[in-house]
Amino acid sequence: MKMDEMIVRTFDMKNIPLMLDVLTPMWCAPYGDEEYRRFSVENIVRNNIFENDYRFQLVDKNDGSFLSAAFFARKTDVNKAAEWLSENFKYPDDAMIPLSLSTEYIDIMDERTRSLMKESDIQMTLFVSRKSGAGSILLESVLERLRGEGWKNLFLWTDCECNWEWYVRHGFSLLRKDEYDRFSDGDEKYWTYIFKKAI
Repeated sequence: MKMDEMIVRTFDMKNIPLMLDVLTPMWCAPYGDEEYRRFSVENIVRNNIFENDYRFQLVDKNDGSFLSAAFFARKTDVNKAAEWLSENFKYPDDAMIPLSLSTEYIDIMDERTRSLMKESDIQMTLFVSRKSGAGSILLESVLERLRGEGWKNLFLWTDCECNWEWYVRHGFSLLRKDEYDRFSDGDEKYWTYIFKKAI
């Protein structure tokens, strides 16, 4: 697909289920039924969506199909995932434990990332592509907008469960690589990565 066949719009929250189709096989906990697994991944997604004007999606100009999404946050932005969770949680009490662990992990990594940022920097909090190549097109388009608004650097964090090498190939510099002990298992270390790219 070419850029002139696509259009960037504000993210439509109705497309979260389409994101879950992509993310649940990669991120779901190894327990619970399919409904709970999707719910646990939706909790992760919502912990990465902030109440601001930096929520984007790429859609096919012809049929409107959802191709990719990217979400960003300023240093001081907050999200409302805790409210969503309290309103939608309908599982046994012990099912809250993995949700709390993933939320704690996100909070720790966001804090670690934002400690490296200045006020003129912005963080990409979530990036999902449903079609090969669509993510690159969306990111380039959004970077152009951010550049025009005067943002200096784009920061993000990711981990070994994601395609972190993609960021290296797209001009991001690795600032930190750390082991996250709580998710490490014996000899298999769980690595986290913080990247930066000049806008």
